[in-house]
Amino acid sequence: MEWAQEADDPALQGYVLLKKSQMAYDDRDAIRVLTLAQAAGHGRWRLPLRVQAEVAQQEALGAAMVGDPLTAVQDKLGVAQDLLARAGDDSQQGLGAYFTEHTLLLRNAVSLTEAGRPGMAVELFNEALRAGTLSVRDGGFFNARRAAALALSGEPDEAARVGAASAKVARAMKSERTVRVLGETLQTLARWDSRPAVREFREVLRTA
Repeated sequence: MEWAQEADDPALQGYVLLKKSQMAYDDRDAIRVLTLAQAAGHGRWRLPLRVQAEVAQQEALGAAMVGDPLTAVQDKLGVAQDLLARAGDDSQQGLGAYFTEHTLLLRNAVSLTEAGRPGMAVELFNEALRAGTLSVRDGGFFNARRAAALALSGEPDEAARVGAASAKVARAMKSERTVRVLGETLQTLARWDSRPAVREFREVLRTA
């Protein structure tokens, strides 16, 4: 942030705020997720459209975490979709170049899970993962998120199957954040602990 200020680069300052909001999500700090995303969205930063889209999506995530109505979350997701569509191919370099329609789809699924709509999230995860464009590490991580949504949707066997596959990737990639999500998923599956698939998932995760 200091370097961005010294360089008089307002867009980079706003971008750092966005990254801080995303780090707050890993800490499950809902208020900071939302307020830092809102701060990143201030017009003074003159962010590229693609980064504005990512900021709007992050605001939706924060809104979902603090319990705002689903319509408010979906409105923000719609803003993100519109901004990304307007960005077109003009911003494939520089800040936010990685934020594509595919990335937005995955992030939207996470937001809908947080908004208490895991069934809708599962559909988006399925659509995004079918594309097969993710790295092995990212595929394992978002499959962990999909397993979490399946567990919340009351589909223990499928959640356990997806979770076990994700745990094997997490072990190979040494991905602590994937293991953390899978641990939370296993807690959700506790009431189905007697099911063979859930027991197998628990054993696979233990070795990860």
